[in-house]
Amino acid sequence: MDRQLFLGVDVGTSAVKAAVFDGSGTAIATSSLDSEIDSPKPGWSEQDMEEVWRNVRSAIRTVTTETDAQAIASVGVCGQGDGLWALDSALDPVRPAILWNDQRASRYVHQWGEDGTADLVAQHCRTAIWPGTSGAILRWLADNEPQTRQRIAHICHAKDWINLRLTGTLATDFADASIPFLDLSDGSYCADTFRHLGAADLSEKLPQPRPPASMQGKLQAGVAQDLGLSAGIPVAVGTIDLAAMHVGLGLNHFDDILLILGTTAVVNAVTHPAPFSGSPVGATVIHPMTDRWIRVLAPQSGASAFDWFAQLHPDGFGGDSAADIAGKINTAAEAVPPGSDGVLFLPYLTGERAPFVAPQASGAFLGLRSTTGRATMARAVMEGTAFSLRHCLDETGIAAPGEIAITGGGARNALWCSILASVLGAAVVSTEESDHGLWGAALLGAGAAGLLNPYEGHARKHVHRHHRPDSQWTKLYDSAYRRYRAAIDIHAPFWDVAKEAN
Repeated sequence: MDRQLFLGVDVGTSAVKAAVFDGSGTAIATSSLDSEIDSPKPGWSEQDMEEVWRNVRSAIRTVTTETDAQAIASVGVCGQGDGLWALDSALDPVRPAILWNDQRASRYVHQWGEDGTADLVAQHCRTAIWPGTSGAILRWLADNEPQTRQRIAHICHAKDWINLRLTGTLATDFADASIPFLDLSDGSYCADTFRHLGAADLSEKLPQPRPPASMQGKLQAGVAQDLGLSAGIPVAVGTIDLAAMHVGLGLNHFDDILLILGTTAVVNAVTHPAPFSGSPVGATVIHPMTDRWIRVLAPQSGASAFDWFAQLHPDGFGGDSAADIAGKINTAAEAVPPGSDGVLFLPYLTGERAPFVAPQASGAFLGLRSTTGRATMARAVMEGTAFSLRHCLDETGIAAPGEIAITGGGARNALWCSILASVLGAAVVSTEESDHGLWGAALLGAGAAGLLNPYEGHARKHVHRHHRPDSQWTKLYDSAYRRYRAAIDIHAPFWDVAKEAN
C-alpha cells in the first residue's frame, strides 16, 4: 500500500457527512446528505435511527467509490450530542431518537430548577440540565411512554449508534458520557444523579466511557463489503462533534476558545478542572485530552436563526436555491449600518439553554418601524446571535483572547464573522475548510489504529482569514449589547406566561 487514508464520519443533526483524508489532513473525497428531522408535535424533535444509519452508509459509499478504498486504514465517527438514542435487548432502537433540541421535558426541568434537583445534579456533572438531555427525556418517558421506557436495555448517543452498526459492539466516550450522569471528579457514573432524576433503575444501561482514540472494534465483514471497505479495519470509540472539532483544530491548550456557528451556536472554552462553586452556566464535557475540561455554552439558535429568517422571505430576496437566497440576504444586510438602525433580535426561537435555561423563551424583534426593511431585520438576526454568544462568553468569566477560532457553516459568512469580531472585541479566525470535526474524527480513528497520534496537533496548511474588530463598530455594539441584556429581563415575564399555559 503506497499510502494510508483515514475515514471520518460526522453524524450531525441536519446532515450526515463523510470524508476520506490523507495523513496531512487533505480531504480526498467528501459527501454530505441532509437528515430528516421530525416534529410530531410542536417543540418535539426526533430522528429515525435506522434512517440515520442508511444516510451514513450512503455517505460512506459515495466517498469509497471516489478514492482508493483499499487504502483506508481506519474509521472515526463523531456526532451530535445529548438527546436519547435508546436500544432494546436486541440492540435495536426502541423508538425514534429524541434530539438535543427537543422541548417535551420542559416542565420537569422547570420543576428541578425550583426544587433544587438541578443543583444537586450539577454538583457532579457541572452542567445546567435542559430538556434535551437524556435524564430529562427519560423522566418524560416514565410518565408518557412507560412501555417504551421499560424496553430500554441500552442508552447511547448518535455516534455510538453508528459505531454499533459498524462493529457490532457498543461503547461511548467520556465527552458524550459527561451529560448528565457522569461525575466529572472521578470519571464514573453517579448513582445519586440517576436517583435524583428518577432513573435509578437505568443506572446499568449506559456503556462505561472509554478514551475516544481507543479502538471500539473492527469493521464487520458484511458491513465492510456493503461499504466498499476492507473488513477488520479499526474503528475508534469517537466523540461528540464539538470535541472532535477541538481535535481537528488542535485546540488543546487552556483558555483556547472555539466558536461553532452551525445549526446551533456554541462557545467552547478549554479550562482546568475546577471544584463545584454553585449553579453552573451551560455544560461541561471532558476534553479528548482527558486531563482538562471544555466549558460549553450552546444557545439553541445559531445559523438556524438565519435559515428561519431566509425561509420567511424567499420571494422578497429572490433566488433559485437556499444558498442563492442566503447570499442575497447577506449582500443586502451588508448595506445596513452596524446596530441595524436600532432594531434588536432576541434569537430564542426554540427556547434557550445557554447562558440561561429557559425552555419557554421566545424570539422577538424590537425597535421595528414602518420603514424597517428585510435587510435591516436580516442584519439584526446576525447581530442578535452574536450578542447571544457574547452573553455566553461573559458568563464563563473567561476574558476573550486576542484570537478566537470559528467553524461551522456560518464561519463562511464574512459579514457575520466581522460582526462577531466587533461584538466580542477579538479577532475571529476562520479557515477555508469547515470539516474540522470530520478531520478530528478521522484523527481519532487513525489513533485507534496506532497510525497517528491525534493529540499532536497535525496542523493542516490552512488559509486563515482574520476578521478583526472595527473600533467604531465595537462602540456601537457595546451600546446595543446593553440594550439586548435589558430586553431579556423585559421579555422574561412573557416567557413565564407561556410556561404556565403549557
